Amino acid sequence: MLYAEKQIEFQQYINKLRRDFELYLISKFKNSKDSEILKGVLSGGKRLRPILLLLVFNALDGKDFEKALEVALALELAHSASLVHDDIIDMDLERRGKPTLWRQIGIGRALIQGHRVINLAFKIALKQGIDIAKIFLTTWERASNGALEELKNRELPGKTMYLNIIREKTASLFEAAAECGAILANAPEEIIIRLKKYGENVGIAYQLADDYVDLLKGSISMSSHLLIFNRFEEKIRQIMLSIILRRFPPFRRLLYPRLDWLEFLFEEIKKNLREAVRIVDSLSIPEIHKIYLKKFPLYCVRSMFSELLTKK
Repeated sequence: MLYAEKQIEFQQYINKLRRDFELYLISKFKNSKDSEILKGVLSGGKRLRPILLLLVFNALDGKDFEKALEVALALELAHSASLVHDDIIDMDLERRGKPTLWRQIGIGRALIQGHRVINLAFKIALKQGIDIAKIFLTTWERASNGALEELKNRELPGKTMYLNIIREKTASLFEAAAECGAILANAPEEIIIRLKKYGENVGIAYQLADDYVDLLKGSISMSSHLLIFNRFEEKIRQIMLSIILRRFPPFRRLLYPRLDWLEFLFEEIKKNLREAVRIVDSLSIPEIHKIYLKKFPLYCVRSMFSELLTKK
């Protein structure tokens, strides 16, 4: 099969999984009393985490597709709830081209709605059994700790700290998606462990690409995981501290990142993409599903790089 044909087939498969998920989502919440809020919270997402879960589930010949959709929905709910809270913490004004929820209904109501959506996600997960529920609890703890570390370390970070934060805050949800897909397909423990690592690589590559694009566009958002860009008030504090201590680093370093961050991010993206492909190659699954799983990490990265072509 030619590369172009493989790419078209992959895209069609991804579109089908996304469509299956969207239809399931609509069917679950069309009669909910919170349907409007849920629609606002869930609208416009890339659905990468649910798609990853379904990719893994199908690759391992899972049988109960509706159960996989249910867990995928729980993951997307948890992710979307975390974005509601992130927007409040970072005082972001827009999310996916629309006013953030806290701007629409107020900070207090948005906080409560975020908690309610998280609660709904956990209720769905608990219905699927204790193993799935434990994954959700562990993942939420990791993501919360990652967010807390990000808030505690607004100073210029080392690269190790930066990678650890995105591993906990962002990649943990991708990891959970792959792990849940494997568990729901009744995969052996060894395969679950490998695919869990695969999910982590996908999530890290995705977030690195997000930050790489922010650097190139020069439009770092207040919620960027790239901690070398501090909030404006923290920049002012650094400058004032330099004056008090009579230590004056080059002014440019206080306002702009070191140039080697772009190279660092790009190399880390490549490293995680290679590792994800290596893991897939080690699996005994049908060749067509190997192709899909190999292409998915790059698909996630390209979904971020495509923003460079978006005109403001």
